[in-house]
Amino acid sequence: MDLTLYKTALEVAKWQNFTKAGESLGYAQSSVTSQVQKLEAEYGIEIFERIGKKMRPTPAGDILLRYAAKLVKLVEESKITVAGQTTGSFSIGTHETTLCSYMLPPYLGAFKRRYPQITISIHEVPENDIYRALKAGECDLGFIVDREIKDPDLVFEKVQEEEFVIIASPDHPLADQPYIVPEDLNGSEILMSKTGSRCRNLFEKFLRNHHIQYTLSYEINNYETVKKCAMHGLGITLLPITTVAAETQNGQLAILPLDYPNFKLQVQLCYHTKRQLSMPMKAFIQSMCHPTPHERLSLEQASRALPL
Repeated sequence: MDLTLYKTALEVAKWQNFTKAGESLGYAQSSVTSQVQKLEAEYGIEIFERIGKKMRPTPAGDILLRYAAKLVKLVEESKITVAGQTTGSFSIGTHETTLCSYMLPPYLGAFKRRYPQITISIHEVPENDIYRALKAGECDLGFIVDREIKDPDLVFEKVQEEEFVIIASPDHPLADQPYIVPEDLNGSEILMSKTGSRCRNLFEKFLRNHHIQYTLSYEINNYETVKKCAMHGLGITLLPITTVAAETQNGQLAILPLDYPNFKLQVQLCYHTKRQLSMPMKAFIQSMCHPTPHERLSLEQASRALPL
């Protein structure tokens, strides 16, 4: 088996162009063509077909490319696990509205300094699809924000407990109060994330349990946009406290003074029970979920140095 042929085919699929694939790999376009033809001869199929100006996988080629990706990944994983090499890659599944864009950069920076030859791919996965993606092998690790749950096919490692807070424009009438109760939110205009998200579920359950009447102003599936809308007085909303730290510190947003202990979820890193963890993957999990005092101090310093 010549793994180079599979890597070349995957690169063609990535760029949808033989010439660009060759430039990426450092090959002449004729070499790329020759390697793809060898692979086609081996399987007796056409891997790509020209559609317009792009080379797209045929149905059979699409199946082969999925196997090719697994083969390349397994070989890289075997080198790391068996030979102890510090080269290769692994993937993390997450979704845009998790805390990861706020939490991950310091960890990724520290990991890169320790394992410069390891590539980490961040895959965007719908919030309610993380568990399926992990079980299907579409990503090696996954971030979830949820209550503590159990699944016999998955291992869950706690990263941190996250508090959610109700935020509003600093000009909101309730922002000046020393303390508010749930009933004070009656008649409020509310900004919500998309239906089915953990954040929205928390907020809707609270509003429902306290029989709060409100107007749904906007439904937005992006923390940054939600924050901007709240800044401009378009409504109040519930967000993880980590995501609004910078804005509440500089006075762009206010946390409404409601003491409500049920606004908490667990940030967890999870993976399949049968996943063979490479040394770098183990180190990444360790640094995020079980950091040493020195690692924790370094990450806190890095977090303060980076603007949110």
